[in-house]
This record gives sequence, structure tokens and C-alpha cells, in this order.
Amino acid sequence: MTDWLPRFNVLTAAVLVTIGFALVWDPISVLWVVVAGLGFTALLQWVGRTPRHVWAWACLFLGLESLSWPMVQLMKLRMSGAAVSSEDQMREVVGSLFLGLFFATFWLTFAYGVFRWIRRAESQGPTAEP
Repeated sequence: MTDWLPRFNVLTAAVLVTIGFALVWDPISVLWVVVAGLGFTALLQWVGRTPRHVWAWACLFLGLESLSWPMVQLMKLRMSGAAVSSEDQMREVVGSLFLGLFFATFWLTFAYGVFRWIRRAESQGPTAEP
């Protein structure tokens, strides 16, 4: 494996997780997005011993972001200061709740499968690769 490939996996996964972070906290300052991107890159570099580990952790972070999205929408609605929520606002919250739970279930299940695949491969020991 070449030396640039693990770094490429870390950077690609960090960019995707950072985009998810920016979408959850929209609108957000570019400075916070850059700080989050650097943090995700450092964290994935630290926990990602192999590309499998990098993508497993990235899927886990995407699942947690998807799970937090409806809660962030509810916080934004409460912080808007409206005493009574309009029907359009409630539709948006219900839609984000449904989509957030759906995608969180997908990403968390996918991350679980990748972590399980990693554990199974590590428990079998090293195999000779062609």
C-alpha cells in the first residue's frame, strides 16, 4: 500500500463528516467549519489505523450527526422565540425527525457492520494477501 492512500482516506472521510456537521448546524461560520474539519481530520488520523477503521469511524460520526439533526432543529425552533410554532415549522421538524432517524439508523448500522467485519478479520489473524 502506498504512503498517500491512508492519508487520502482520512482526508476524504473527514471532508464528508465535516460536510455533515455543516449541514446539521446550518447556518454556521466558515471558521467553525474549518475548526471542525481539522478536528475530524486529527481524530480520524488518530483512530484510523487502517482504511477500514477510518471509514468505520466516519460512518459512526455520520450516524451521530444524523441523530443530532432533529434535536438541533428543535433547539433552533425554541431559540427563535416563537411562543406558538406555525404549521410549517412543525412540518419541518417532523420531516427532520423522520429523516434524521432514518439516516442515523442507516449509518449506525453500517458502522456496526464495518466494526464487526474488522473484529472478525482481526480475530482470524493475519492472512497472506496475493
